[in-house]
Amino acid sequence: MRALELPSESRPIYSRALLTPGPLPPLSHLGLSLLRASVETGLRYSLYHLGLPAPETSPVEAVRLRLYLDARQLRARLTPVPGGAAVVGALLEPGAVGPRPAVPIELEAALSFHRLRLGPSRPPGRRPVELRGDETPEDLWRTFTDRFDKSLGAIQDAFLADLIAAIDRRALRAGGEEAPPVLSESAWSLRSQGKGDLRRFGLPDPQAPSWSEEPALAEAARRALEPYPVPGRDRHRGRFREAHRAALTQVAPVYRALARAAADRGLLHDPEDAFFLSLEAAEHLASPHRPAWLTGAARENRAEHERFLQIAEPLDLLHDQQEEVPVEGERPEWGWTPLLPLP
Repeated sequence: MRALELPSESRPIYSRALLTPGPLPPLSHLGLSLLRASVETGLRYSLYHLGLPAPETSPVEAVRLRLYLDARQLRARLTPVPGGAAVVGALLEPGAVGPRPAVPIELEAALSFHRLRLGPSRPPGRRPVELRGDETPEDLWRTFTDRFDKSLGAIQDAFLADLIAAIDRRALRAGGEEAPPVLSESAWSLRSQGKGDLRRFGLPDPQAPSWSEEPALAEAARRALEPYPVPGRDRHRGRFREAHRAALTQVAPVYRALARAAADRGLLHDPEDAFFLSLEAAEHLASPHRPAWLTGAARENRAEHERFLQIAEPLDLLHDQQEEVPVEGERPEWGWTPLLPLP
């Protein structure tokens, strides 16, 4: 018996429920650009390996400096293809019930292969970048982009792992089994045993410190969540968020060195302004001359970020852009998100 088709008006228009669910502050403009790069390349990689067509244009959208998958683009591209409905459902609503029959034979063969291929989670950045202190701005920019690009292989596999976990968990629910929200293996270890690789944890933004840089953030999150039961764990779920954060943990010190050099050379008023440039604009921090627009762009983007810190936070699933969480400044929950269960 096939699952009932949901009315179109009840479907989300935008979703971040698979990759960055939970309370989330507005990202810096650099953070948004890097997350966009990780999501776009991870999505193309995953669809290719599952034998599905990639969207013709980028299916992501920024809403108040949070990155969302564009549900309308994904549905239009994937639902006509065998297996596409199961994949697009997992991309957009990982906490929902999957279709029946859950997965076509052609897709199941690819899923079975990649379940076996994807071994233990190995986030990028095992060796930290060591700076001598005499690098030129060009050297710093080259190192920053090179290290981030080299991280994308691990990020792509992490995206595919999260997607497979969501497909499998939706299929369990479609078969009448329970599949409640879970933690990643790393988050489960940190919550239950107080130990783990802290490079994987923190906000998905290079402006924010990773928990390896500020271990007190990890301890504060653990203390805040102590009154609540520790959920179960899933070996594939949550890998993308942790792989992306580990990549940011590796490249953030390089970018901060570049930002200081840019401020010393008069390209910026404040090194922190560098985080309010998109990835494309940030390349100009290595320029020998200050582009006339650079300072103004950083100032305007920083003001936009400050404004979004003070207004309502959009939810994980947006059926229209009025769905939001009222806020007045920073929310303590933003610091707990890496240890919250995933749908």
